[in-house]
Amino acid sequence: MIDYRYIEIEYFKEKGFLILSFNRPNNMNAFNYALTSEFCDALRTVIKENSINCMIITGKGKTFSVGGDIREFKEYADPVASMAKLAAKLHEGIRLIKSIKIPIVAAINGPCFGAALGYACSCDLRYCNEKATFGAAFTGIGLSPDSSTSFHLPKVVGYSLASEMILLNRILNSQEAQSYGLVNKIFLSNDDFIEDVKNIASQLGTGPIKALQSSKNLIKNSYLNDLETHLEEEAKNIEKCAGAEDFLEGLNAFLEKRRPNFKQKN
Repeated sequence: MIDYRYIEIEYFKEKGFLILSFNRPNNMNAFNYALTSEFCDALRTVIKENSINCMIITGKGKTFSVGGDIREFKEYADPVASMAKLAAKLHEGIRLIKSIKIPIVAAINGPCFGAALGYACSCDLRYCNEKATFGAAFTGIGLSPDSSTSFHLPKVVGYSLASEMILLNRILNSQEAQSYGLVNKIFLSNDDFIEDVKNIASQLGTGPIKALQSSKNLIKNSYLNDLETHLEEEAKNIEKCAGAEDFLEGLNAFLEKRRPNFKQKN
């Protein structure tokens, strides 16, 4: 396993998931080029991993990530070239996230701003603790959004709120984030927050992988397809799932009134 400086990967193979953490806690997990490059490399490792059915993305310490490292921005000798280089790498990370077939869960353990908000919105599920706060923050320092923030945020919270967050730099607390659908749930146990999210990842990690992957893909494509195309995709996917071992196990478990023991791997 590669030993990263700014990214940490923890495997829980018996439960079918891993945790990928931003690891610059002394800098509030701010994204610089080095961290973002390591993150992209780690995602490529995940794509090749066939024993993992779910991934958690979170931040070390008390922050998910504050987005770009503003202190490093100030030190850029050539701001235009340096910002373009960082944005390209951040966007590579988004493309990699969206190419991953397994469910991805964002565990938002504190402030989530800027590019990190775009990264969180690109995940399939989002959970936070009470201390989490959310903001776009780009226009506050004279920038426009990157990292898919202007693409994913309106789809998650709606056009009007996304516009307010991006244009007026509105910050949401955890309760507001849940009420607007930015997060699925707030876990009140701040100290045990990651354990709560691990329980969800375990449920996904030991679930019927073909059914979960097919379902994730169908949800994603629902924004792109017309109804007839989508019905055809649903038919093809349910046929594929019906031929999998996990379908038979699911049927038997239901009829025998027991928990299913899904065993198929990614």
